[in-house]
Amino acid sequence: MNVGGEIAVITGGASGIGRATALALARRGADVVLADVNDHRLAEVEAEIKRLGRRVLSVHCDVSRDEDVARLADQAESTLGPVGVVMNNAGVVLRGALEQVSMADWRWCFDINVFGVIRGINAFLPRMVARRHGYIVNTGSVAGMVALTGEGAPYVASKFAVVGLTEALALYCSPFGIGVSLLCPGGVKTNLAETGRSIGMTPEREVSETRMAQSVQGGAELEADYVGEMVAGAVEEETFLIFPDEIHADLLRRRAADLNAFVKSRRL
Repeated sequence: MNVGGEIAVITGGASGIGRATALALARRGADVVLADVNDHRLAEVEAEIKRLGRRVLSVHCDVSRDEDVARLADQAESTLGPVGVVMNNAGVVLRGALEQVSMADWRWCFDINVFGVIRGINAFLPRMVARRHGYIVNTGSVAGMVALTGEGAPYVASKFAVVGLTEALALYCSPFGIGVSLLCPGGVKTNLAETGRSIGMTPEREVSETRMAQSVQGGAELEADYVGEMVAGAVEEETFLIFPDEIHADLLRRRAADLNAFVKSRRL
């Protein structure tokens, strides 16, 4: 897809991977709708995009609320025009001693990480299908491919759901001419920890769990700007799996190649 002239909506767009992707798309000529709950950071990223000479709209949006995401879609299209790219990126981390994690905490995690993605699809996909044009990027995680730690089970489960959902979405969307990508990063320097919840974790258990996750992910955290450029490039090249980390890359590339071939075989 040529993103120049497209209108891109990004949830969780005020920081981290969302911000980086918004800027990468703007540099390629896209206009951007930023959606987030952090109004101060929204204003900062909005100013950055304006300096690139692109149109930008900031919308306070809580992806756990049906009405917020529906309003986001309406406001984006009424203000800037038909949306061509949607990145369902907003997410949270929940980890802890599983015997102490409440059902309310589980619901909080899934309502944002899984149903936030579903709400984005529900709000924007019908418009894309009607136009036979569009592209959707869902942010998963390497934790949606392999369990990083036992304490991270709520986050892992939510990201496994996003991976499966996105694979099915790609198959569904292909006959309509709509592209789909799945972003599965490992460790990235973002603000994700600020909104995370840690239940029943002693300091010693926190250190042990963090070390285990880092060892599975490969250690060093990536810069968000690097990941954002990868996302923008994948949209342009219509690549399904975006996997910034080299660990487990061969296995996942083979899986992605098989899925890419199958998706393309389904196109009309």
